Amino acid sequence: MKQQRGFTLIEALVAMTIIAVALIACLKAAGNLNIQQDDMIKRQYAQWSANNAANFIRVSGVFPSAQITQQICPQGNFRFVCLVEVTNTPNPNFRRVEIQVKDAFEGDAGNQLARLVIFLSSAP
Repeated sequence: MKQQRGFTLIEALVAMTIIAVALIACLKAAGNLNIQQDDMIKRQYAQWSANNAANFIRVSGVFPSAQITQQICPQGNFRFVCLVEVTNTPNPNFRRVEIQVKDAFEGDAGNQLARLVIFLSSAP
């Protein structure tokens, strides 16, 4: 009797299992890249919000006093909260302004998405 060549059912199932595991790993990797891209876009928008807050302080024409304020600073489809901390420096003609941007929905417990530090002078 001739012996037929080919794969047994068990060999075919093992091969399909290996392929399925490899495809699941590829899908997970692709999903992680998508999440990282979304996070990168959100951080870019947060940086723009910090720049907008800094520019608003620069063009206001007022030399700010030392204080901490919190304001809503939306950008695109994102709602952010900007925490603006103005502190004195050793030179009384300069102020240090630190702007931290967080997600409005996460509140104070949320991660800092962007941070910007600028120095303002009293003379234009």
